[in-house]
Amino acid sequence: MLIETFVLGDFQANCYCVRADAAQEDCILIDPGQSPFSMIQSLQNNGLKPTAIILTHGHIDHIGGVEMVREQWPQIQVYIHKADAAMLTDPDENLSMLAGTVFQARPAEKILDGQTQIEVAGLQFKILYTPGHTLGGICLYNADEGVVFAGDTLFAGSIGRSDFPGGDYEQLIQGIKTKLLTLPDTTKVYPGHGPATTIRNEKRHNPFLS
Repeated sequence: MLIETFVLGDFQANCYCVRADAAQEDCILIDPGQSPFSMIQSLQNNGLKPTAIILTHGHIDHIGGVEMVREQWPQIQVYIHKADAAMLTDPDENLSMLAGTVFQARPAEKILDGQTQIEVAGLQFKILYTPGHTLGGICLYNADEGVVFAGDTLFAGSIGRSDFPGGDYEQLIQGIKTKLLTLPDTTKVYPGHGPATTIRNEKRHNPFLS
C-alpha cells in the first residue's frame, strides 16, 4: 500500500491518496478537503486515477474538494456514512457557514449503512463506526498493512471535538476505546489533522484516554 498525504485548506486537513502498489494507477482519496488544487495537479502529473472518495465524516474541511475532484474524474464514486450523508448537500450541516462560505455538493453515490467492509481500487478496509465527532463518523482499517485512517476521531495526543452539532464526548471516547485502542499496538494511525501516530503511542501518552 502506498499512502500520500496532502494537507489542504485553511484548516490544514489531511487528505490521503491511497493505492495498492506503485504499479497501480487506480487510487482512492480519503477526505479531499478545501483548496485541493495542488492535490489534483499532483494526481494528474503522476497519471493517477482516483476511482473513489471515502469520507470519514461530513465537515467542510474534509469534503470541500469533492466537487472539484468530481469535475476532473466524473466517474468517481463518493462514499459517506448514512448519518452524515445530508452534510454533503446542506451548508448548515457541514458547517461551511461557520467557515465563512457556503458549500453544497451533490449527494454521495454510495451510502454506508451497516456495511463492515469496503473494497475499491484493489484496496480492502474494515469500516469502524466511531460517532461522537459527528453522527456518522467512521475510521478505515486495513489489518494486512496495519494502518487505520481515523478522520477526526483520534489525533496524535488528542481526540476530535465533540461540541459541534451531532457531537457526543462519551460516545467518542467509547468508540476510540472499543474500536481503535483494541487494534494492534503497532497499528499506524493516519488522522484527519496533524502527524501520524500509533495505537501504542496513544495508549501511553494521549491525556484524553488515560
